Amino acid sequence: MDHRERVLKSLNHREADRVPIDIGGTRSTGIHSLAYRKLREYLGWETGSIKLYDVCQQLAEIDRDILEKFDADVVSVNRLSPSYGIRIDEWKKGQLVDGSTAVVPQGFDPVREGDVFKIKNEEGKTVATRSKDSLYYDSVGIDHPLAEAETVREIENKFPTREITDDEREYLYSNARSYREETDYAIISTFGGSLYEASQGLRGPKQWYLDLAKNEKIVNKVLDLLLEQHLKNLKTFVEVLGKNIDIVVFGGDDLGMQDRPQISPETYRKYFKSRHKEMWDYVKEHTNWKIFLHSCGSIYKLLPDLIEAGVDIINPVQINAKGMEPKRLKHEFGEEIVFWGGGCDTQNVLPKGTTKEVIEEVKKNIDIFAPGGGFVFTPVHNIQPDVSPEKIVTLYETAREYGVY
Repeated sequence: MDHRERVLKSLNHREADRVPIDIGGTRSTGIHSLAYRKLREYLGWETGSIKLYDVCQQLAEIDRDILEKFDADVVSVNRLSPSYGIRIDEWKKGQLVDGSTAVVPQGFDPVREGDVFKIKNEEGKTVATRSKDSLYYDSVGIDHPLAEAETVREIENKFPTREITDDEREYLYSNARSYREETDYAIISTFGGSLYEASQGLRGPKQWYLDLAKNEKIVNKVLDLLLEQHLKNLKTFVEVLGKNIDIVVFGGDDLGMQDRPQISPETYRKYFKSRHKEMWDYVKEHTNWKIFLHSCGSIYKLLPDLIEAGVDIINPVQINAKGMEPKRLKHEFGEEIVFWGGGCDTQNVLPKGTTKEVIEEVKKNIDIFAPGGGFVFTPVHNIQPDVSPEKIVTLYETAREYGVY
């Protein structure tokens, strides 16, 4: 069975020869560049050509030799500019945050001012910073272009438009076609299509929560304009990628906190459900793609509505959040939704546990999630720099060897 067949069989809730594995297929299933360098060093492999494609999360692009070693099944067609508008179609020699050699995007030129490194946009405005001891860049100085708008007319007049450019069309098409023609991997690409977090970004988090509580007209106008823009770009996305990908990620809509959803199911139904459904229906009407939603935290109470709206796959399956216990999720939703993640807790077990504990965690979660298909193995979220290479190897080797049907 080839990689794509294995993934598609599981996505259709059937058991393949083994549980599919994702290493770096999305920006929430990857490996921090420092952990990735240590992994390659541990394996005795070359490290100087590591590509840093997500400069904010400092994620490395996963090389083909790593995918082959652990028999991973998924590859990603990344967006042209996954972080702060920095394109990833041209590269240069650079450094990781610890000073080690890497390959970085041509436009990644952080400026050091004292003990702080800054990423600046084309206008010279600082958009992200990193202290000299930090391992990530954090957003700063975010503009909320609709924060001061008080009427529907102001929302309409100030609403910013973002369209897929001709450059990105060509970039997406050429990469997807290359993967489809030259490999047998399942291919995943992130569209975006955020409603909840995008609205927060436009209005500012505080104002957006006030809107949800008392300003129905403003909420509906912001969401209607977002939906209109997303549908226009989604049409382009479908035209460009067509039969060359298998899964589309709708991301940037983290609806959960550690102990509850950020909004009630009633609020989700009132404002978001029908709009999500309209986007996801468009995909299902025009492609064979599976709908993948990235939404962190405790979203147990929202899952029935998300499923009704058309989600096929949920990620990251934050199994240590309230209500997200694996047995509960599999029992209640295992026939309706695919769990892409939840293979190993990344808050405690993977960084702090022993190798034995990692093995036990992986086996336990495979035993729960794997029966009947509907499961793709990957840890809950990105592997961070404090995870040893020994545990990374143990994680994926256990999944590959134990996840056999």
